Amino acid sequence: MRIPALLTLVAALFTSCHESERSISVSETRELTLFDQKYPGNIKDYPPLTWRRIHGTEMRIVNYLAGPEDSVEIFMGISQGGVLPNSNRWLGQFGKDPAADLTAFTEIQVLGREAYLVEVSGDLAAGMGNPAKPDQGLIGFVRKSGEDVITLKMTGPAADVAAQKEAFLAYATSLEFVDLHIIPAP
Repeated sequence: MRIPALLTLVAALFTSCHESERSISVSETRELTLFDQKYPGNIKDYPPLTWRRIHGTEMRIVNYLAGPEDSVEIFMGISQGGVLPNSNRWLGQFGKDPAADLTAFTEIQVLGREAYLVEVSGDLAAGMGNPAKPDQGLIGFVRKSGEDVITLKMTGPAADVAAQKEAFLAYATSLEFVDLHIIPAP
């Protein structure tokens, strides 16, 4: 008498572990809202379709790879210091002399304010745990933002960076701040 009860219990346990198939049907849709979207640093961006977004880091609020075999890195960060010191730091990474003032750089409009475009190529010095790399390129901007600066930088082999320059500039000038308190009416 105990064996049939035990078999019934085992059968009940095994059948209850099996989840039946379910289907989901969508009966209505809605437009996405700001709550559905993630804007790192409150910045809405429109990357080229050929760029591949990768996870940001503590220092990189926007992070992409592009070019052949993902050879080019595009990343945005917020750092301290002024526009000129950050621009000169980038030049120094390539062994270039520092600029005396901001007139050495092309001014562009990014996020509603002037930003300064830095372009440099050559041998990139070792730094931050990375080895030195020959024939590298950098295109980026530095923009004042309160007490900090916003930087967007593209680095990689010089030829690959040069090939992405037009896309980078279009991307940089398309950036928009997102005001989370204003949701436009449909």
